[in-house]
Amino acid sequence: MAVIKVEKRSTRILRRILILLLILMALVGFAYWFHERYRINKEQDVTVTIVGFSERYTAQEIRDHVLRDRFRDRYSILIKLYYKYYDVEPLPFIEKIVVEVDDDDRIKITAYEKPPIACIYDMGYYLYFNRDGEIISSRPTNTENLPVVMGLKYNNLAMYQVFETQDNSLFQVILSIVFQMQNKGFHIDEISFDGNKAVTIRVGDNNYFLGVRKVYDVQVAMIPDVERKLAERNAEKGKTIAYDINMESVTKSGDDFYARERKTEPEEGGNSGE
Repeated sequence: MAVIKVEKRSTRILRRILILLLILMALVGFAYWFHERYRINKEQDVTVTIVGFSERYTAQEIRDHVLRDRFRDRYSILIKLYYKYYDVEPLPFIEKIVVEVDDDDRIKITAYEKPPIACIYDMGYYLYFNRDGEIISSRPTNTENLPVVMGLKYNNLAMYQVFETQDNSLFQVILSIVFQMQNKGFHIDEISFDGNKAVTIRVGDNNYFLGVRKVYDVQVAMIPDVERKLAERNAEKGKTIAYDINMESVTKSGDDFYARERKTEPEEGGNSGE
């Protein structure tokens, strides 16, 4: 009886070993299949697109920031599952990063930079800055046709840093004016400050003097309508006339203001006149 029990125990052990071996072989086979099926080559299977014109990051830096897990980011299916539920860790100057995996298991990374909202003209260059006041690019021309900020004195104008003025509260004035005009889909060419911090906005050839105050919402909101009326007046006269519009006393919509034709210098050899 004792011999028979030993044989039965040996059979059970052998059966368990065989089962474990089969499970192990299945796991090894699955791992091999998974590795060959979903493995990516970061150099060939990953494309990076940076939307914007700042030179702060290279495509490789963006890729390395997104795919930095030593195991997960070797396989397309794991990348797809992970970024379905989690966002990419933020980067300075970057609005967001989108990770997509197509049907061919290729990885597409799109980085959207924080867009510039305006620029500063200094030393012959236009310095573009975003809504955080970070200078993100420098160009010899205003290629983006953004509002130019004039008349301020700066303590710091360094690339990839927040610019500093002698009165940093004026930055909020710039933001408010720019965003309000953007929301209306209306373009302004220049925001300038005089020595008393009074604001003047230039739209085309027309200058709008707004004066000094904490908020300029009412005055700025009126500019598109004023521009349309001045354009109609020019059309009636059959010529383009530049105006200086004083809105310093405006506190609510409908308040009176005056628009004065700006006198232009006569051409050499010409006759001056009213």
